[in-house]
Amino acid sequence: GKPYPIPSSELFHSIMLRSLLCVALLASVVAGPADRPRHANFAESDDQLCEGGAGCSTHLLQLSATHQQKEVSTRHRDRILTQLAALRTAGSTTDARADGDPVGDAATLAKISEEAAVCKPDESVWGCPNPVGCNEEVYRKQMQIGGIVGTAMIMAFCAFIGTREIKIAAGGDLEELGMKESLQVEDFTETAKGLRSVGEEELAKHSRQGDLWLAIDGVVCDLTEFATLHPGGEQILMEHAGREAGEAFHEVGHSQFAISQVRANAVAMLVTTEENGVAGGVVAGKSWFGRLFTKEDFGGYNFHKILGILALAQYVLRTCLIFSGFRIPNADQAWFGPDYFSLVSVWMLAALQFTSFKFIVPRNRILGQPMIWQEWRMHNLIFVMRHVLIFTIRWYVWHSGMGVHGSATCTLLMYGVLFTQLKTVDMATDWLREDKHESLTATWPFWKGCPPWVEQFIKFYYTIAQFQATLLALTGSSYLFMNIMVIFPFQWASLMMTLVRKNIISTAAYHASYLWSLMQVVFLTMLIHESLFLEGWAVWVMLYFVRRQGLNKYGLWIGMMVPSFSKDAVPEFYANNENLMKWSIPMVWALCALGQYLFQGRALEKRARRYLENRPKSLELIQKEKVGDSMMLLRFQLPTGFTSGLSPGQHIRVHCPNASKGRPTWNGRANAEDIPETLSRSYTPVSAPDDPTLDILVKVYPPNAAAGFPDGGRGSTFLTDALEVGMQVPVSGPHGFKVYHGDGRFLVGAHMKQIRRVAALVGGSGVTPAMATLRELRAEARAAGPKVKGGANAEFVTDVAVLHVTHKAEDALPDSWYEPANEADSVVACRVKNLATAGAAGAKSPQA
Repeated sequence: GKPYPIPSSELFHSIMLRSLLCVALLASVVAGPADRPRHANFAESDDQLCEGGAGCSTHLLQLSATHQQKEVSTRHRDRILTQLAALRTAGSTTDARADGDPVGDAATLAKISEEAAVCKPDESVWGCPNPVGCNEEVYRKQMQIGGIVGTAMIMAFCAFIGTREIKIAAGGDLEELGMKESLQVEDFTETAKGLRSVGEEELAKHSRQGDLWLAIDGVVCDLTEFATLHPGGEQILMEHAGREAGEAFHEVGHSQFAISQVRANAVAMLVTTEENGVAGGVVAGKSWFGRLFTKEDFGGYNFHKILGILALAQYVLRTCLIFSGFRIPNADQAWFGPDYFSLVSVWMLAALQFTSFKFIVPRNRILGQPMIWQEWRMHNLIFVMRHVLIFTIRWYVWHSGMGVHGSATCTLLMYGVLFTQLKTVDMATDWLREDKHESLTATWPFWKGCPPWVEQFIKFYYTIAQFQATLLALTGSSYLFMNIMVIFPFQWASLMMTLVRKNIISTAAYHASYLWSLMQVVFLTMLIHESLFLEGWAVWVMLYFVRRQGLNKYGLWIGMMVPSFSKDAVPEFYANNENLMKWSIPMVWALCALGQYLFQGRALEKRARRYLENRPKSLELIQKEKVGDSMMLLRFQLPTGFTSGLSPGQHIRVHCPNASKGRPTWNGRANAEDIPETLSRSYTPVSAPDDPTLDILVKVYPPNAAAGFPDGGRGSTFLTDALEVGMQVPVSGPHGFKVYHGDGRFLVGAHMKQIRRVAALVGGSGVTPAMATLRELRAEARAAGPKVKGGANAEFVTDVAVLHVTHKAEDALPDSWYEPANEADSVVACRVKNLATAGAAGAKSPQA
């Protein structure tokens, strides 16, 4: 009367299989479980199964028991259970066991066969219910232990990734350490020490453009130069100019970058009274909890945060349901079903995205830390709506009683949503992105000291995750949760970026938690749908590789749509030609590449993104060349697929050893840099933003007592003498703000103006910004082709004049720098004149 025993080996095997799913997920290895191993003594061929008659049920019962004790294939087990069911129907109840005991009646056989059944969800039915009579207890243990172990492994891996740090020496050497990044406390007490005191009346005098002061917790900051760089815009600073703005500063919540700007631009301490909220000039910042709940959220009603809490609770509840193994009738593993509650709960996630537009966020991405900016927010809304709409389509299919795959019309609707999303993302990018060298995944800011292998892995997985989310939405089979749970990482990332902006978590913590969210949702699907272990990763990596080679994203998904649509539109043809339909994918890709070549002049896109960040990253020197008498060209190699991405007006910082450390004087003067181990020197690259190398010109300052430099330069001497080809040096950037924004648009003061002619007055090594602008103008002209040859009606700058002032005529750049051989036929004319202050001025170009 006791249930048929389920051996622990079967339970252990299933638990280990689900746990190992995470290992492949973490390692990004394309591998998968084959059929369960067959026991050497177990008969597998069809002719070894009995065909009925005396002793048949005895033989089958022995096979069924062996299946519980040995690991055999699911296919063979199904044949056993099928024949048991057939015997039950035929009423074969007279056989005996090997030991002579009676077998029992057909009901006993049915009970044994049902208890032997394994809970494998039926994907041919909406909600994927477990087979009737399967052992639910074993299924739940498998899900619970597998889910807990898998999640723990993913969290441990992400924690390991987020705690890696290297120390970059001034010479570019790397030393891997444990993570030591810490958050700065919003307490400016130390900053205020030693500063002069100013009153409210004096502070109020500095409240206009060109003279902008304000106080943060009693620390007066001169933000005149920083105002144009403020991520939230200059206008918000003008609203608080000339007065104490500490409350507004803490109300919004600011990052470590903002805090560093307060310290860097501090000029005085505000002397005021306690009634105004400042005692002795300094107050402490709000707690992290107080920074989260602000009046900006619908006047303090926190409607957006309430929706966020409900969304987070929904994700947690549905994840726990999957892990628990408990099945709710007429619903999938995460309790999504054809009811209106499921539909409303999903549209609540869309409402959460729409309410985020109530908040003021920077227009441009903050280069120092991952924080929400306008383009990210718009992209997030578009991606979330893609999944909500696809879920709604599939929900309607289930609700209306259609089959699991719906119809060809449903497939077209889902792909229509996908292509609409792709187009709206492009439109949002054109509208909001001001730097063409950025991308959402390739230009993420990482933490200081992040090892290169960690950065490469995270960027790789962020890209793979985009394909995972799209395919899971389109191929959700009979599970609805696969269409919607992938929204979780989008909204989780927004929460984490908010915590970074509020200075609650660090950059490393953001990346570790975001990586965990991406891996977790894929693990959820693998826990249910084990075939993704092999098939999913094979497809995801293939899409990553093809897209990386430059295939247009529209062509990429058109190729994936063809077999999917054919499967629903002409199922019989698809069934008879399944291999042909799969091979149609690369054929469609080839046709799309050909079409792109015919209409755009190139078969594949050129995809290059900015490599540099605000944190130092080591670059290898590949060339040194003397230019004139006093300058040296240094050329650094950038990683494949990346560019410097610096626009004219921006510069980099090269970090080098401090040759004057510990010396009280340098070049006969008091040494103001005797403490730091390393120095940073700013240079404007002379290479084009899209070049695969980073070129800088360094002024040579050799030791020369007669000229007043007995010790020579600090940083320049290292770069021009000690740094050899093959060595690495830490470089950070971009720093500064862009002057040229492309298409002939220059930032003049606070206004953007369309320019057709450009004149540059430069001195000494300050010629580099003019060179960078000239090369960018010519690169645009080459890309535009005939469009620029329209004289006064040209769309780009076609005339550049440079007046270069140097100490000696020999210090001027050679003509080849202005008219290189590969730009001899450029429509952007450049007239150059050199003025030497120690000699006569002379023309440096035939066009002068």
